[in-house]
Amino acid sequence: MPNQTAPSPYIGQGLSSRQSLEVPHASCYLIDPHTLMKTIYLSVILGTLLPACVFAQSPDHSPLSDEGVARRAAHTFLFEEFSKGKETTYRGEGDQRNLFETVLSNETIHLSGDVSIELPEGSQRVASLFKYIILRGENLNHLGGIDVAPYSGGGTVERSTQQPNLYRFKLPAMPVPSEGMPPIRIRTQCAEGKTATITQIAFHSQGNLPVQFDDLPYRTLGADQPRVPVQVKIDLQHELSIAGHSDLEREKFFRYYAAPGTCDPSFERWASERNFKPGRQIFKLQPGLVVGYGRGEKLKENPTEPGAADLSFFERHDSSAPKTIPAFEDVDYAMCLNDYPEFMSVEHVGRGTPLIEHFGDAADLAAAHIADQKADGGRTAKWWEVKNESTIKAEWDYHYQKEHDSWELLAQFHNDVAQAVHTKTPTVNVGGPTSAWMQLHVNQFGLYRDQARFMDLTRDHLDFYSHHFYENMGSLGAWERRDKGYSGYLLGRLEATLDMLQAHMEETDNVKPILITECGSLQAGRGAADYWLRLRSYSAFVHKLMNRPHQIDLAVPFVFTNMHWNPNSGNVAFIPTEGASARGPLSDFQPTPVANYFELWRDFDGRRLPVQISGLATVGLNATAVYQGNRLQIALTNMTSRQLSVDLSNFAGDTLNASSIQQRRLRYNDGQVLYEDANSLSDSKAVPVDAEETTVVTFWFDKQIQPTKTLHREFTYAPGTAVTADQTRAFQIEIDDASKIHSAKLIIGVHRNSGLEQAVAGTFNGQSFESHPEWAHQFDQLMAPLEISIPKTWLQNNNQIQIEPQPGLTITSVHLIRDSISEALDSKNSQ
Repeated sequence: MPNQTAPSPYIGQGLSSRQSLEVPHASCYLIDPHTLMKTIYLSVILGTLLPACVFAQSPDHSPLSDEGVARRAAHTFLFEEFSKGKETTYRGEGDQRNLFETVLSNETIHLSGDVSIELPEGSQRVASLFKYIILRGENLNHLGGIDVAPYSGGGTVERSTQQPNLYRFKLPAMPVPSEGMPPIRIRTQCAEGKTATITQIAFHSQGNLPVQFDDLPYRTLGADQPRVPVQVKIDLQHELSIAGHSDLEREKFFRYYAAPGTCDPSFERWASERNFKPGRQIFKLQPGLVVGYGRGEKLKENPTEPGAADLSFFERHDSSAPKTIPAFEDVDYAMCLNDYPEFMSVEHVGRGTPLIEHFGDAADLAAAHIADQKADGGRTAKWWEVKNESTIKAEWDYHYQKEHDSWELLAQFHNDVAQAVHTKTPTVNVGGPTSAWMQLHVNQFGLYRDQARFMDLTRDHLDFYSHHFYENMGSLGAWERRDKGYSGYLLGRLEATLDMLQAHMEETDNVKPILITECGSLQAGRGAADYWLRLRSYSAFVHKLMNRPHQIDLAVPFVFTNMHWNPNSGNVAFIPTEGASARGPLSDFQPTPVANYFELWRDFDGRRLPVQISGLATVGLNATAVYQGNRLQIALTNMTSRQLSVDLSNFAGDTLNASSIQQRRLRYNDGQVLYEDANSLSDSKAVPVDAEETTVVTFWFDKQIQPTKTLHREFTYAPGTAVTADQTRAFQIEIDDASKIHSAKLIIGVHRNSGLEQAVAGTFNGQSFESHPEWAHQFDQLMAPLEISIPKTWLQNNNQIQIEPQPGLTITSVHLIRDSISEALDSKNSQ
């Protein structure tokens, strides 16, 4: 990779990469981005007809970082020089257009054996603006994995689609663009005795490359405005029990993407020392068993049953899970099956989508593999997903085929696999659909109705449901993008989506745990802003999910200690040093900013305490408090674009004297990712929290924190989801004993294009309410929960809610959060 001779990324520390793993207190690390590089309607026009690119100044007037200057120069180079004379495809009109594709070459190239193709000069400088490289031609299914040299570090990049006439693969995490970058060379191999032909090579953006340069990610958001005062009150008198869960249950949420034993033990020890555990990984059946990774026997098609696997293979094959460190030997984790063998699958597409007539054969193979792993090694994953991201076309071919009910087939296949696995290994939990792209409002909530029907059709066989959530690329400054098409999950959509799924499960008496087996950001690249988008997304997702312990059984951000197959990935905590093996020990690696995610959260744990936020919408700020002995920790995630001054000095309960207050910060400032491990605070009246920052504040008191009561928080959902508010809509919520409730909130999930132009109004048992928060009318695509405080005097055992009509409004779900107080602590840590 470039800049191999650059200094340690920890500027001014005077430490080697290995030494810098020991994090000193009260230190500030500045992460140098140059060192840590990391048929719709289409119109095709020649690049010579392109107008010059347009710069759209963000509302924030803080200076553009050095990285921003470099990326703006690359953007200008793309539109004013590189694309001239090239075929370019656009989506949209005028200055709001997005560059969809740029053709790099129309030369016919015949391939055999080892393949090496150098892309045109300048490609390396603009590559980071795109998502994919596309090869078009003939027999491209004969090509193997792709190394985008030198930027993929000798590994292979992720394949998106591989068919005879099209091969689409992701660009690796590119460094910040500069004029001196080495050219891009595509390296691969043709299968032995096979040939292929390339007729076109193109860069593809998936429609996410605006002609206007987006400078928002390269500014320090909120730096040009005073800090917003916010108060967070912590209740030390009560423990908080969320539907019976009083303990944080750290093991559910502080995971990294791996199965035990899949990397060098030194990385596992490093993660374990920071109280993180492996959480999830994919097992690809075709490459893992049919192609194989060694010289041993390979899985073959049954010679007497075409389309079925010869399961006698498992009588001779050792399927034991890899050896791991002692601390991880008993860890519960998730695995996901994918890439079912080609001999039983739809040809070329759908990542090994089994043919309908071979659903049973595929299920038998899955069950045999899992059972053999348990028999040979004594353990297997607790949770097995049937097929990765099977809600999208690239993973489940039947979504392409209009003659099939693709979701019914998906449910049928999940049921077949679950039955087969449960027969052989009853203790294993089987689930899915391992959803991608959880934009459930699409097609007037048609995608949600598909999800709901999938749950209905699998209710008797699956043990859990699983989903993935990713922030899109270019979503830094989400708060500033509310009226510019932001449709990510971190400003209310995540909560509204999970509430809607839960409401349907409750209504159909089919309540199962949910696993979030991937979450993070789709942002590629290894610049500081790229790293920051991933880091803020990891923390924001995990923070939101940890406050749903009754609903979420596992949450795994897409964060790795290392990747031997893609060593320079922007999602890894460590990359190899110059000349080191990608399979070596930790001592041969250097940290990236991702390592600081593990440091930020390394000791956040304890019993829950109630918190109350005032001064900022809860959609923009999350706060969680936990205690152990005389230690109090508060995690704060600010998803607004304003910098905050948070007053944490207001405690309910006995007066305790803080002997120490420390703040651990991971933030973005002046074009750098900054990690500050232990900033000492003289008091807690003005704790700084920057835009999109997650911070952990720790108090040490002179005596034990001793709550004497428990605040019990329970959730009751009304029947009815994704209901259009084209007329007055009625909902009913039944509770056991209204007289025992201390306080209550009505939560109405809403979706509306163009935000709320008028209040959401209605009645609760005949009493009028309305909600029209200022932030809610500023969205192009609003999907979020609205909170309405309900006086105790309004509550009844049978509660009738009516919501008045509003054009364009969809009520995604309705539920009641009710708090009651017991005079004793909950005797159970969690359920």
